[in-house]
Amino acid sequence: MRNSRKMILLGVFFSLIIVSSLNFNNTVRGQEYSYSLLLVPDGTYEWSVTTLVVVGSASTSFLDYGDETISQGDTLSAKILLDVNETAMGDPLQLLNISNVWIEFYLNGVNKSTNVHDIGLFDLFWMRLGNYYFLEPTLYTNSTGVYDNFLIYHNSYPEVNAESRIEINEYAYYELEIMKVVTSTKLSKDTWTIKADYSVDEIIEDFRDSEDWFKEHTIETSLTELRFNRETGLATYLQYTYSQHRVYEIEGSLDDDIESVDLLIESTQLPTSASYE
Repeated sequence: MRNSRKMILLGVFFSLIIVSSLNFNNTVRGQEYSYSLLLVPDGTYEWSVTTLVVVGSASTSFLDYGDETISQGDTLSAKILLDVNETAMGDPLQLLNISNVWIEFYLNGVNKSTNVHDIGLFDLFWMRLGNYYFLEPTLYTNSTGVYDNFLIYHNSYPEVNAESRIEINEYAYYELEIMKVVTSTKLSKDTWTIKADYSVDEIIEDFRDSEDWFKEHTIETSLTELRFNRETGLATYLQYTYSQHRVYEIEGSLDDDIESVDLLIESTQLPTSASYE
């Protein structure tokens, strides 16, 4: 029940973000998206895994890279094979079609895959920032004209500052859950940046059954920041910091579990400016 309630609250907090970022799932006639003309065949782009530390059993499927998992110090690179706009034909979902072989992914110089579904970092939905990919269109066209796609993203992205507090205090039972989320967006000359700061602090003490009592305290936090280069549409800066600390005591037996992920990926070629500091 507690997990269900937390998922409902999360859904409320992030629904605005997700809805605002479903930017091309319903491409219709007369509307299309275009990628940067700089993404020419044989063009290669590179990123460095500046920081990567995983503690405990945190879920990390987004670190899968072909048949390997990325590590701190790795160099990630992607080579464009075909004209991206001819492949997408106005619909970015065509870049997810496994029959369209338009890109090669390398890990430390070794070719790992031409399938975007093999690269956990390509689909960035797991960052809780919205429905974005490692490569985004730079232009949007409809019947009224041609527009800067990142300016559209920026203007439609909701800045959220919300807090939810639930407290239950009954005979021999106490529960307190505080959830907070803050999102922000920034548009600079070179980059478009989105950022989210999320936390949940939950305390439960259940002594209703003297022979089957427990106490639990869980703190979960995540800080995510994503920057796109406006000229190429490529992600240039990806920060994901997640932690969960759970102390669980049942009838005198104590478990103290910590899991965390600290990830920072930065482009080695394109500007990564527009820091929030």
